[in-house]
Amino acid sequence: MGRVTNAMKRFFSSLDAMVLSALAGAIAWLLLSGNTTAFLHPRFRLFLLVGVLMLTAFIFVMIRGPKSHHHNWLLADHTLQALVLAMPVLFLMLSMHQNMGTQALTRKYTGNEQETLARLLKSGEDKPLADNGSLTLLQIARQMKQLEGKRVVTEGLVYRPEIMPPGHLTLFRFAIFCCAADALPVWLFVQNPAVTDFNDENWVCVEGTLTIVNFNGTDVPVIRADSIKKKPAPSTAEQYLFF
Repeated sequence: MGRVTNAMKRFFSSLDAMVLSALAGAIAWLLLSGNTTAFLHPRFRLFLLVGVLMLTAFIFVMIRGPKSHHHNWLLADHTLQALVLAMPVLFLMLSMHQNMGTQALTRKYTGNEQETLARLLKSGEDKPLADNGSLTLLQIARQMKQLEGKRVVTEGLVYRPEIMPPGHLTLFRFAIFCCAADALPVWLFVQNPAVTDFNDENWVCVEGTLTIVNFNGTDVPVIRADSIKKKPAPSTAEQYLFF
């Protein structure tokens, strides 16, 4: 019985280090695979790298440093502590393939997105246009005055609420300034009789002529589409745009 107890003590004394090692490994995998963009703006990758190095140093100290003994700790105490430390890893496992779709759009929609985008993107209004007309929704929002009357190609998710006029759909994606928590919906309207062929959260590629309409007192881009084609959804890490 004593041998079992000692084995359990050794196991629990190293449990925290094992959980933190799993967290460090998960962050390292995000960095090496490029999947950090499923949660975080690429400009902050350096902070994740620093985090991995700090975790590694902390784990080394936990394993090689002096041990603290808690003889009176119960199994439940050790388990609870391990679960708390494991929460970031569990979150990563559960959310890695969860993308923000129409539910997130309706929750985050305030009606002021275009005004917010105009303020955030004002500095980029004079940037050169893409030669092939293929632009992201963020680029269109940034350059819509320059693009009015021109042909554009873009892609995004479909949203067709009941209040949408016939022959129209909303095309949207989320743009990240810091992390997924501050994601801002970027959207425009698409006009085409074939919009009924597509369901909410279908990924589509749209080609057509860009116009600008006044919607609730704000200029909003509208693509009068000649072509709307369904496309496979990109990986979660490739679905977001970045300011």
